[in-house]
Amino acid sequence: MQSSLPHLRYEKKFIAEGFSLAEVVARVRRHPAVFREAYPPRVVNNIYLDSPARWDYHAHINGAADRSKTRVRWYGPDRETADRPMLERKLKRGMVSGKEAHALPRFSIDGGCLHSQLGTAFDASPLPHMLRSALKHVEPALFNRFERLYFQSGDGQFRLTVDWGLQFASVACKGRQSIDLSPPARTLILELKFGLERAEEADAITNALPFRVARFSKYVAGIERVDG
Repeated sequence: MQSSLPHLRYEKKFIAEGFSLAEVVARVRRHPAVFREAYPPRVVNNIYLDSPARWDYHAHINGAADRSKTRVRWYGPDRETADRPMLERKLKRGMVSGKEAHALPRFSIDGGCLHSQLGTAFDASPLPHMLRSALKHVEPALFNRFERLYFQSGDGQFRLTVDWGLQFASVACKGRQSIDLSPPARTLILELKFGLERAEEADAITNALPFRVARFSKYVAGIERVDG
């Protein structure tokens, strides 16, 4: 199963409880791996897709080893217009993850039904046949956004992101579509990403981070926040 995953890598998540953003950034900068900012900070926007029965959600909370997430992602402060969006299919087998991504045309959340707007964007894109068929069985399930900082180790082998200001909104099509965001969560989430060949070195990186290793899914947290 793992050999079929694209762009294989390991991912470890941490929750920075009791730390401010400034404290987290200071700890990262003092890490022995010499982490430095790799890209400017960005606002990340996601529309998660799932089956009407929320198969992906239940696979995660039930601890399934093989699970997936499908989302449309774009960057920038504008949450009403998806500029240069990407359709991403993220597959996970235990601790190993892979992702495939496909460019979509620009679209707006302009008061219409998001399900229809996404369908139009999918139809206008040269998506693989199997993926196009799978999209017929999913619907918009959640909108979320957050701010992200990007770091890379001095040797270029480890990436570390810091996410904060996580917000959620329902995307159920009930008349006029709108994005009514929840207040920003105080949770600070770090994610360490590295190639399979760096697994033995990762323990030293992890042990030098004073944060709790934890399972955390923004999609699961958002569904539980929005749908109760």
